[in-house]
Amino acid sequence: MGIISLFPRTGVAAVDSILLAGFILVAVLGGTSAFTHCRYWLQSRGNAGRFEGREPLTLPYSIPWLGGFSRMMDPHGMYAYARKMSPQNRPVSLRVGPVDIYILFGDKNIRMIFRNSKVLSKDASSQMLFRNSGMDPRDQKIMAYDTSGTGTVPLTDIPEEKRIWKMSHATGVAHLASGPAVTVLTNKFTECFIQELNKEPKDKTMTVPLYDYFRGVMATGSMISIIGPEMYKLTPDFNKIYWDYDNAFLLMAIGMPKFLYWKGHAARNRMLAATKLWLKSAWKNTDEKSADKDWEPHFGSRFIRQLAENMDSVGLSQDGQASAFLPMIWAINSNAIPCAVWVIFESLQRPGLIDCLREEVSASAIIDENGELTIDVPKLISQSPLLTSIYLECLRVRSSNTVTRKLIEDLECDGYVLKKGNHIMSPSWLPSHGPLWDVEGHPANQFWPERFIEMPKMRPSDPEGKAQFDLAMKPDHFFPYGGGGMICTGRFFAKQEIMAAVALFVLKFDVEPLNWITLSGKSSERPAKPDENYAGAGLLPPDRDLMVKLRRRK
Repeated sequence: MGIISLFPRTGVAAVDSILLAGFILVAVLGGTSAFTHCRYWLQSRGNAGRFEGREPLTLPYSIPWLGGFSRMMDPHGMYAYARKMSPQNRPVSLRVGPVDIYILFGDKNIRMIFRNSKVLSKDASSQMLFRNSGMDPRDQKIMAYDTSGTGTVPLTDIPEEKRIWKMSHATGVAHLASGPAVTVLTNKFTECFIQELNKEPKDKTMTVPLYDYFRGVMATGSMISIIGPEMYKLTPDFNKIYWDYDNAFLLMAIGMPKFLYWKGHAARNRMLAATKLWLKSAWKNTDEKSADKDWEPHFGSRFIRQLAENMDSVGLSQDGQASAFLPMIWAINSNAIPCAVWVIFESLQRPGLIDCLREEVSASAIIDENGELTIDVPKLISQSPLLTSIYLECLRVRSSNTVTRKLIEDLECDGYVLKKGNHIMSPSWLPSHGPLWDVEGHPANQFWPERFIEMPKMRPSDPEGKAQFDLAMKPDHFFPYGGGGMICTGRFFAKQEIMAAVALFVLKFDVEPLNWITLSGKSSERPAKPDENYAGAGLLPPDRDLMVKLRRRK
């Protein structure tokens, strides 16, 4: 019995059992914390094991086996803790269950990630998303069978017709990164978005929570342009189902068990059921004549139809395809829509800025053959410096991406060995708020609408030196869309969609701000801040809404 025999007893068996269990728990957690802190301190002395064939130092933790899992619940806090503990911004390791996650900082190490795509894979995180999106084991095996990567030259010996990752990546590039294809998608979006905005009568004034209203009309326009109108015909309350799923997405993506998060599982299951219903209808009602169309009402865009055909060709069931579409639908909407809302929020908070924005984008406004106000998107993109600056500043201070990869082979990094089978992680939040973005009167952690207009004008005092803006804009300092071979293929469409949505909204509506409210509708004493509960997943949505008066302009 040893130490336990010395534990004081109350004489009440139940109370003694609880106290003993508490004592053992505190002893285990305290002992683990003391041991891992001492180990970290001993290993960090001197050169901290660099150039000795060792892995990066393991951050201290308190819970055996789970390790740093609890820290992952607060990504920004975890990043700050890891950088504080890291000697000279070198890699550190976070132990989570049976794997190590190497957290990398600094431009040199981030550059290393983007330049080593052949030994770093994104497939593991994609498979985790599919599994946690309700994909059944049979379909998971089909996806996991392809270990050949996305490149033209396969990493492993997989038959060409089974290379689903290469096929889906090529489809994304063809439809989301090709100028003509992106134009087709953007034009369809503006058409659908205008239809939603036009549902409000001209000269009618309405008082609405702006974020709630705007995300509704933009989601509908975006969804119909991408996946067609059948989703709404089959599931009329699809927007509510989608935003409930959006609220649950992050915890579901990391595999939060049902007994701890039944609400999230229920939201995911409703979203999956709606997607299955749409996909079943699309396969049933489409025909070969639609194959060459840029858009048709069942699958929607050619992009979605071709992705479905890719998955069907490797034997993925229709239910499995629906599970694979879930995170893709989320990624398209849950980054672009909050970004557009932030552009409007930030413009409304600064006197006169919304008027300057409206004046600028009005130069790109056109009247189509039906007498409808629309937008010349190429002109908007190329001749709207203020809108572009606000958009980029939103990406800088409102975006929190995490570049994650799995190591296919051992890799040397900053004097350490990153072991095959483990994962690496690098946050965009820290460099995008770093000192390179500091300007007198406009610190890096504050939103400055004109930052991307004014900073390029600043030249270095040393003629041989690089300008501060040029350094800050390097892809290892500013990577809201990721980088390297796995950079987001949808970034071109996202930019056009966001800028077109903002331009059309300010041209079609007069907006009078009233007061801030919480997302549950209660009055708020402060304006919106980025909701850090979404940290690490992309664009952080606002944690407040703004009551406004909207009036359709003539």
